[in-house]
Amino acid sequence: MARQSGGFDSGHPTLVLTDVANESDAGRQSVVGPRHKDSRQDETGQAESRPFEQQRKEPRQAHPQLPIGLRFAAQNFNETQVEYDPQQKALWCRMKLQRSPSFTPQLLHDLHAVHHLVNEVNASEPNPQAQPVRFYVGGSVYPGIFNLGGDLPLFLGAIRQRDHVFLRQYAYSCVEAMYNNASGFTAPVISLVCLEGDALGGGLECALSFDVIIAERDVKLGLPEIMFGSFPGMGAFNFLTRRIGPKKAEQMMLSGKIYRAEECYEMGLVDILVNKGGAIEAAKTFIKENQRKHAARCAITKINKRMNPLSLQDLRDITDIWVDHTLSLDPIDLRRMEYLANAQTARLRANEANR
Repeated sequence: MARQSGGFDSGHPTLVLTDVANESDAGRQSVVGPRHKDSRQDETGQAESRPFEQQRKEPRQAHPQLPIGLRFAAQNFNETQVEYDPQQKALWCRMKLQRSPSFTPQLLHDLHAVHHLVNEVNASEPNPQAQPVRFYVGGSVYPGIFNLGGDLPLFLGAIRQRDHVFLRQYAYSCVEAMYNNASGFTAPVISLVCLEGDALGGGLECALSFDVIIAERDVKLGLPEIMFGSFPGMGAFNFLTRRIGPKKAEQMMLSGKIYRAEECYEMGLVDILVNKGGAIEAAKTFIKENQRKHAARCAITKINKRMNPLSLQDLRDITDIWVDHTLSLDPIDLRRMEYLANAQTARLRANEANR
């Protein structure tokens, strides 16, 4: 059953952003998290307070002399698993959730680096039909979870320190990664995402940024931010409006309802619905069936995006509204956010124990 559619000593933490579509390899920098205290639990279940930080890394070498597959394999990605299929001209990029089932600064760093490399290898071939990456497939290797959204413990630390700068930088980094998915990078790339686990909050926003959403039955999708007085501010309204219109998009954001994949398929949010364990195979089938139609499909997708334009600046402007609102959350909302953050961490550890 398928519906196909198209440092911190200065008083502020640093989160160095990159516009991966335009940067040079020599100038690429990593995402660096703040030294905010975040509230988590240690292995005994007791509250743990520790600084959250990411070490700045040296720019990765492009290895232009290596074959395409080895150029991806030569990279050291900490929170993504990247595989290149030369026969299908497809790059698979699956999230490896370690510290948190969310968009951590390290995960964002990895995604920007992968996106940069996609642009780089495709730029080496001027003929669009001969470009090495024609399909980009996102997903998660973690059982039962695609991604649960923003890094809530990190948010809590930034909010309590009234750190407008960090929240804004973090949000910009998120929407830049999603914009690459939505825009096809700098070349005619069709993006697909495999939802083998739940996609909530920013996780759903990320999924919505892909051209084609493949979801397994019983997977849960939703935008629960309203539970703690916030709203999904990193592309949700833009991407939902493209699929279901502004009125339904607003209703979905305000309700906080969690939907099953079957419901989202009927709504038009999910393009291909498959049984449990079938998402990866469905993506491979889609890629195989669309090899000869790639150029036509890209053209149709381009028309759709022309009729429903989306700019990176629009996404950034909306995140500015989100940042101002987030900093206005009251103590009750923050306690609810902390409760949800602890629940997400507990779920991750429970999954690890059952693996």
